[in-house]
Amino acid sequence: MAKIHHCTCRINLSGQNLHIVHFDQFNTLTWPEVQVLMALHGEENVMNVMPVMIDDVSPSAEKERLAAKYGARIVEQCYPGRAFRMQLMMTDDDALPHVEEARDQVSDAEVAVLAAQPAAFSPGRSRKHEAAKEA
Repeated sequence: MAKIHHCTCRINLSGQNLHIVHFDQFNTLTWPEVQVLMALHGEENVMNVMPVMIDDVSPSAEKERLAAKYGARIVEQCYPGRAFRMQLMMTDDDALPHVEEARDQVSDAEVAVLAAQPAAFSPGRSRKHEAAKEA
């Protein structure tokens, strides 16, 4: 098994800052997955990539997972052939917490409290705009 980085990042889907997807420490991407997304959306649209955790994985299992998630065509473009070269670590920093350790730091009670909070985004116009329109 080889070490692999799990990263946080922001992905600008349309390239026009209209649809930005945030991947945080609770929903991470592997470093090879970030490289596939760079090939799909363009390197300039994958921003603020930072490794936050380390896990153990075999490169062939990671390639199979990526092919199942994103399709074999784009994964073969990034990692061609049977003897492919996949960079698993973004940097040489291996002092990051292991995936199980990092996920154990958040208790079930904290998750329940966060889930009970109202959503931060509400679609439609803001109430300030409606109040200004009425006045």
